Parts: sequence; structure tokens; C-alpha cells
Amino acid sequence: MAEAKILSVVRKMADLLIDVNLLQGAEEQVKLLKDELQCMQRFVRDASEKQDREEKIGEWLSDVADVTDDADGIIDALFLKVEATKRSIESRGELAYIPKHPYTLIAKQIELLRSKLRDVEIARERYGIQDLVHEETEQFWRELQFSVRQNNKHLVGVEEDVELLLRKVILEKTETLSTTGIVGAVGIGKSTLARRIYELAVASKRYVKCVWVAVSGESMTPKDVIKEVIMNFLNPLQDKTEEAEKLEELPLSRIQQELQDSVEGAQLFLVLDDVRQEAQWESIATVFTCEDKGSALLLTSHNKDIVKHAGYVHEMKTLDPNKSSELFTNKAFIDRVDGGKLLEDLEIIGREILKKCDGLPLTIALVGGLLRDKNPSKRKWDNVLKDMNTHLGSNSILSTILELSYRDLPTQLKSCFQYLGLFKERVPIRAEKLVQVWIAQGLVVELEEEEEEETKEEIGRRYLDELINRNMVQVHDFNTDGRVKSCCIHDLVRELSIAKAKKEIGLDILKEDAKTQSLSGKPQRHLAIYGGGDQRFVFNSKNINQNETHVRSLFFHGVSSFLIDNPSYLKSFELLTLLDFEDLRLKSVPDTIGLLISLRYLGLRNTKIKSLPESLGRLKNLEVLDVTKVHQVEVDDVLWEMESLRHVHGENIYSEYLLKTHTLKNLQTLGYIYVENLIPAHLIKMNSLRKLSLWIVVSLNFDGIRFYPLLDMLENLVCLEIKWGPSSTVKSLELNGLDILRRVTKLKLSGVMKKLPRADELPPNLSYLTLSRTCLYEDPMPELEKLSKLVHLKLDCAYIGRGDMVISENGFPKLQTLLLYRMWDLKNVQVGKGGIPELKKLKIRECNKKLGTGFSEELRSYPGLTYMRISENGFPALEVLVLRKMSKVGSVRLGKGAMLMIEQLYVYRCGKHLLTNLLEKLRSVTTVL
Repeated sequence: MAEAKILSVVRKMADLLIDVNLLQGAEEQVKLLKDELQCMQRFVRDASEKQDREEKIGEWLSDVADVTDDADGIIDALFLKVEATKRSIESRGELAYIPKHPYTLIAKQIELLRSKLRDVEIARERYGIQDLVHEETEQFWRELQFSVRQNNKHLVGVEEDVELLLRKVILEKTETLSTTGIVGAVGIGKSTLARRIYELAVASKRYVKCVWVAVSGESMTPKDVIKEVIMNFLNPLQDKTEEAEKLEELPLSRIQQELQDSVEGAQLFLVLDDVRQEAQWESIATVFTCEDKGSALLLTSHNKDIVKHAGYVHEMKTLDPNKSSELFTNKAFIDRVDGGKLLEDLEIIGREILKKCDGLPLTIALVGGLLRDKNPSKRKWDNVLKDMNTHLGSNSILSTILELSYRDLPTQLKSCFQYLGLFKERVPIRAEKLVQVWIAQGLVVELEEEEEEETKEEIGRRYLDELINRNMVQVHDFNTDGRVKSCCIHDLVRELSIAKAKKEIGLDILKEDAKTQSLSGKPQRHLAIYGGGDQRFVFNSKNINQNETHVRSLFFHGVSSFLIDNPSYLKSFELLTLLDFEDLRLKSVPDTIGLLISLRYLGLRNTKIKSLPESLGRLKNLEVLDVTKVHQVEVDDVLWEMESLRHVHGENIYSEYLLKTHTLKNLQTLGYIYVENLIPAHLIKMNSLRKLSLWIVVSLNFDGIRFYPLLDMLENLVCLEIKWGPSSTVKSLELNGLDILRRVTKLKLSGVMKKLPRADELPPNLSYLTLSRTCLYEDPMPELEKLSKLVHLKLDCAYIGRGDMVISENGFPKLQTLLLYRMWDLKNVQVGKGGIPELKKLKIRECNKKLGTGFSEELRSYPGLTYMRISENGFPALEVLVLRKMSKVGSVRLGKGAMLMIEQLYVYRCGKHLLTNLLEKLRSVTTVL
């Protein structure tokens, strides 16, 4: 068991000892167990490093894990007794009789557990396991301090593949359906190549719809594949879960007909990634015929027999020595200023390591992450080469490197890595959720000696960054502030995570209403439950193979219909710490949810619930409540009872009562919540609040002058979001006083405004500003450009005037990102000399089709620009495009119908491949300079 988990249990025991009078004689045993576990914690790292060399040390670690899990369960049970005692005292008074019998039994259980620990200690001495925790922990934190987030955007060794497939799949005109297969070994980069071609297809404007389907291994039936494609054709406003249930009732032939009807006459680009069964491919291939002119099907597989019937088969080759070396240095020296040049004394070792990687990109990336260090040591490189030679006899090179990469993880990261297996296969993982799950499970350790106080969330983010830099986790997307928004993991990495989690933490996966089998023999502590097939999932004891009281985590994935046959059955899971119903058609939360008083994370995102039960207030340990993507959810005045809350995520939270919040001293995120439900005086008690999202309705007489000074008293509040109802018009009274919010750096205002506040009426230190649905008639730029610290500006349906937007000379001195969405009447954007000098990212989406040339011509002024995206029908009348001195821009992403009339193209001192990229997309160009 990892050090972080032991530390979590020790801290829980310390919390218990605060209420020593309520332990009824069990306090001495709790204290002794706490001290002994704390002592054992110091030896885990040394054992982790030695377990591959001695099988018995691995068994010793397993024994430590079992004892820690048992201790966790006993302490949680004791917590339940203490909480019941507190409630009894509150309801019956101090003289209430408190039976000692349950505490005596628990004390005896702890005594037996301590006896096991003594046996473990004797074994430790026999195996020579030493105390390395202090050295290891300090080194771990020192490495995290220098962690640099990778971008994963640089492709090595596939440039020729991209150009070839671009011509074959997208640029070549064909009178029939185009089918292409990409085949190659596991880890060779098939999905990476297919993703690049998919992005080019989206940008090429040739297809009505582009769809990417990640075929989740062999478990995905042909019906599942068809259903997934159909779901991608749905209107964003359609209820996907409801549609999925309808499709589930239909036979395969019917849903194939549904798909055929959907795509008839439309040019479609479809990718099926990682096809492992011929039936998966054939289920799609039979839907499309040669008459589907202009459509293209692209599939990837490591099985040549599956792709052999495609019109063109592209077989990927391994990287040559030069490309292997380039990729390796990119990954191993990500932190180095010199760009990753191999040091002379490491070059020979590096060549030997690369020879063993066989040119597989995934293997090279992993070994690069394994060796990444600001100060590379010859000793470590020698050890890695030696380990590769030792393990290669019985394992593939990829399996060997994966195992070495896992073994090299610090103990904190090993536990975090194991929990990746709980998440759904081949679906991006929200970074925020992942970190909150780690925290709920006690895996994120706060160091008391740190000079600068960091939240658990910030520390968890550093854990994630480190896993990314080690190439165990890949970035899928970034937030506007540069932090990771979502991430993903390779199938083989996920398999390793699950294998380790089954062995170490008792993870099991339940599919289609069948019992799980715990291969390790451990109690089932963490369950990922998958639905599918034609049956509904009924939540009861028949689903669980062993005593359900062991279970700490329940994740539900893809269960099309969900029932709790007996809500009181939830009581059987009284030690549950994490319960996630995300994306289920759950219509109500049973009152018995209040029995799960150990619960720390409750995920109800994208469910069908309309209210939360009053019993929710009993969840004293709950840290995260997620009701995002729920249309509207009603809550009783119980939030104040949940003093451990750190995050309440939602989009429309309301109540019939005033909500007391004065006890929520740990709360960091709240909203969207109705302002009229808040007690202003209670806001100032929420000292940890960082992000507040508010709803203001028509009927409310809201006075900003009185309200915002209260928010200014919150020292940690940096993000404020305010939304007005769709039928509301923002009153000036509701905006007055925003300028007092000195600490707020992120502001989002969403609602119809007659007039934009002046720059000096907005928070003075704004870095990020979003205006949505403001529908301003006056150009907002003259005021917004005065916000001298602004780096990110998003205008979404913000301006409905018919005039130009004008950015004056030297306007927006620090702006790096400009997003212009849904401003249909905007004709032109004029930028004065020296305006937006730091612009790096520009996105234009759904704006006026006749948007003039002024804005585009000014792009020559932005040497820092790295990314350009023109959305559907953007600049359709533009005839001349001039791009100058944009050395960092290598491509421009064009939506369908964008820049159709370009005849003259001027590209000067821009990114290496920009001209080629544009010529591939702008077919009307006649002159190039």
C-alpha cells in the first residue's frame, strides 16, 4: 500500500482522537495502531524498490496493504459509531446512555490488527527493509517543483505518412466510397496518425460530418459501434441518454437502417479507431455503399486480416534511428533549455537503449519519460539499460518499459496511477475530476513543512503534471489558463493500471449484470460497473461477489437503465467514500443516500434528477457534490451541515429557502446558485472560496454596491461568474461595485446588457474575461482594450451592432487569446498599428459571412501567433490573404466554406509548413508570393 494511503489512515485516526471522550475506552488502541502504522509507513519505499528482486518482499508489501485497508475499515466503522453517539447526545442531551459494547468489539479488532502488524514488522527485519521515506519524499517534491507540462503536439516520424494519407484520403477526388485502413504494431502510432488525418478532414471543409469512434476493444459489439456513430449525429440539444435507450431496444439491422437513413446523400468522414474484430468493421461497412460518393471510412487495427478489404491499406513502419533519437531527446530532455541534446557520456548508453525500443514511438516516449531529469545521471541510465536486458527475455519491449516506468514512480504517484483504471476506456478524463477523486481517496499528501501553503487540488495537479511528463498520461486538451483540462491514457497503460489496481487496492470491473471475480483474492474495494447489452442494471447484493461493506468506490459507466431495487440496500455500503452516477438516467436520489456518512465524492453529473433529498445533510465528510449538466436541481437548507464540502459544481441550483453557508470554511467552488438563496453575511465566512458562480433572476432587487464589497472580503476569490435569466436585461445597479474586486482575475458575465460597464468599473486586475449573450449595440472594444492586464478575451454573441469593431493603436497590450463567436452582423474588425502585439491564438466562429479583410490583413503584425482557426463560412468574400512574420504558425484550421474566394496568397517568414498547409486547403489560389 502506498505511503499516501497509510498517511491518510493515520490522519483519520488523529482526527478521531480529538473526540477522545466519545471513544468509550477504544482510544488507547487507536493511538497505538496510529503510532505503529506511522512507523511502518517509513519502510514502504525501500520495499517498493526491492520487490522485483525478491518475491517475498512483494508479499510483505501486500501484507502491509491488507493491514492498512483493514485499519481503514475499522476506523471508518469507529467514525460511524462516534457520529451516532454525537447525534444521540444532540437529540437526548449529555446524560444520554452510550452503550460501550460496540466500542469494546472495535477495540478487540484493533488489538488483533496490531498483532498482524507485529508479524509484518518481524518480516521486515528479516528481509532487511530500510527507512528511506524522508529521502524519497524530499526528492519527489523537489522533482515536482521543476515539473514542466508537455504539449504532445510535436509529431515525429509520421510527416510522410500524413502527407501520403492526406492525398489519398482527402484531396483525391473519387466517384465512389473511399475506404482506408491503417495497420501496424501496438504502440507504433496508428491512432496518432489517424487523429491527424481526422483533424485535416475537419479542416478541409469537404465533409458534412466528421465522426471519430474509439472502438473500446473486443467488448464493443457491432451494435455498440453503430449506436456510437448515430449518437454523434444527434443535435447537441437532443437527449443522448434517452436516444441511446431507444436504440438499445432495436435489433442490429434496424439501427443499421437508422444510420443509413441519417447519412443518405451526405458526405461523411468516419474513423473507427482500434478495430479488433471483423464484425465491428463489417457492421459499418455494410451500411455504406459505392453510391455514397465523397464519403470516406478510415479504420485502424493491428490485425491485417481486418483491414485487408479496405480500398487502400497503409502499413506503418517503425522509426529509423535518426527519428528515434529525435523523439527520445524530445521526451527525455523536456526540461532542458538546450532543447534536448544528448550529453556525450550518455550517448552510447542512449543508443543501446534505443536499439532495444525497436523504433516503437510509444516505447521511446515511455523510456524518455522514465529518464527525464534536469540533471541526467549515468548511473540511472545504466540501471535502466540493465533492467531492460534482465526483463526482455520473458516480456515484450513495450511491457518491459511499462513495468519499469511504473516501478520508477514515487509511491504517491503509484497509488494515483492505479485509480486511472476506474475511468471509462478510451474516453477523455476530466483533470478536475481525476484530482478530486485522488483527494477523496486520501492519495494527495500535504506537507506541513512547505513554505508556501498549497491546496490539495494544487498538489494533485502537480501529481498529474508529473504523470504527463513521464508519458504515462497524455494531454487531451488545455484550459484557457494553460492548465490541463482533460487527459487520456493508452490502452496498454490502462491495462497496466488495472492489473496493478487489482493486485494492490482490490479493483474489480463488473460488466452486464454479472458477478465480478477478484483475481487477487482481495476483498472488492473499488468497482467500475459497465452496462450494455439489452438488460437494465439492477443495483443489489447479487451484483457483488463478496461482502459489500468492503466497497469504497463505485463508478457506473454506460448503464443505459439503472434501478435500485431496494433503496435501503445502500446502507450495506456504509463505508463507501466515492459514488459516481455520471451520465446515468438516474431520476431521483433516494433518501437512504444519507446513510453513506463516509462518502466524500458524489457524482450526479448529467443525470435526470430534479432535487436532492434532505438526508444529504448527514454526509458530514462529503467533499465534492457534482450536479453539473443537470437542468435544474432543488436543494434543501442542508449545505451548511456538510462542513467538509470543498466543491459544489452545478449549473442551476436553487431552493425554496435561504441557504445557510457560514459553516463551509473549506468550500472552494460554489455554483451556479441563485443569489436570492444566499445569505450575504454568510458569504464572508467562506474563507476558502475561489470560484463563485451566481444566477440573478428578474424578480430579485439585486444591489451590487452592497453585495460586491462582501465578496472582496474573501481573500481567495479569483473567479466570479454571473448569469442572468434568458428573459432578463442586466440592470446597471447589478453591475455597480465590480471594480472593488481587486483579487478577481477571471470574470464571466452572461446576460443582455444595454451598455457595457466602463473599464474602470470592472475588476482592475482582470486577466480572463468572457462576455456571453450580452447583445451589445455599441462596439465593446474601446472599453475592453483599456484592460491592460487582459490576456484572454472571449466574446460570444456579445455584439449585435452592424458596425465594425475597432481596436486602436497599441490596444490590448497583453492579450494572447481572442475568441469571437456568434456575432452574425459584425462586418469588420479594424486593428490599429501596434494593436494586440502579443496575440497567440485567434478563433472566429459563426460570425458574419461578409466579415471584411481588415482583421485578416492585420494578422501580419502578430509575430507571437501560434494558432489560427477560421470557422465555417468564415471570410467567404476575402480575395487576398497576407501572412507575415508569424514564424510559430505552422497551420491554419479552416471550417467548411471558409475563405472560398482567396486568389492571392502572400506568406512571408512564417512557420515551416504553413504555405503547404494553406495550399492544400485553399483550392482557389492562383497567385502565391
